[in-house]
Amino acid sequence: MAESNNDEPSNLARAMWVFLGYMLVGPLFAGLAVAIALTVGPVVAMEAWLPEPLPPVGQTAIAAFIWAAIPSALAAIVVLPRVLSIGRFGWIDAAAGGVVGFAVVAVLTGTPGRELLPGLAFVAGLVSICVQRAMEAAGIIRAQG
Repeated sequence: MAESNNDEPSNLARAMWVFLGYMLVGPLFAGLAVAIALTVGPVVAMEAWLPEPLPPVGQTAIAAFIWAAIPSALAAIVVLPRVLSIGRFGWIDAAAGGVVGFAVVAVLTGTPGRELLPGLAFVAGLVSICVQRAMEAAGIIRAQG
């Protein structure tokens, strides 16, 4: 590889930071999504999607943060080939990675509440898009353009 004269990080360095970012930011956003759903859900008539009785918000958000580590790692693995080749990945790549990571872990762990899996997979895709946008805003991946 030829040395570049600018201060741009290599795609390998970007890939490392993307993986680390997914491992930290992905679970953080997942925990926030759970906390928001448990807090706002009853107000906006989402009772059908929430457990009865509602679990404690803090404990449930922390459990979501811990549980989301493995799906986040799998989502990162899905997008890493794009980062290594072009130094960025788009929102569609991020969404696909989030859904795939969630689905693999949900199937392997036998997650209860199978009727909620499509909605939860959608939320996992949204969380992954938020991670992608955060990495783009932080300059970890190249901006589209």
